[in-house]
Amino acid sequence: MWVPGMSETLQVTYETKAIKDLKAIEPAARRRIIAKIVQYADTPAALGNNVKHLTGSSFYRLRVGDYRVIFSLDAEVATVMTVIRVRHRREAYEHH
Repeated sequence: MWVPGMSETLQVTYETKAIKDLKAIEPAARRRIIAKIVQYADTPAALGNNVKHLTGSSFYRLRVGDYRVIFSLDAEVATVMTVIRVRHRREAYEHH
């Protein structure tokens, strides 16, 4: 199974709630978040220190400034990263 830090490129998909979250974030921060998601998907090892597995969950989080990108990695097809939510850090862990 794939683990953060490996150098394999990831395909990114977004859940509806993640798209809604991104639309609610001001444009400059949204661009920065999307850029980090793309950067992580292209070279996971480059941002390995900003990614952590969430305790008691199957999700991971990518830290982007004050925002947290909550995502999953498909266990069967380990090259798919599904963005679940994009939330401010004070709200990021309420539902996960």
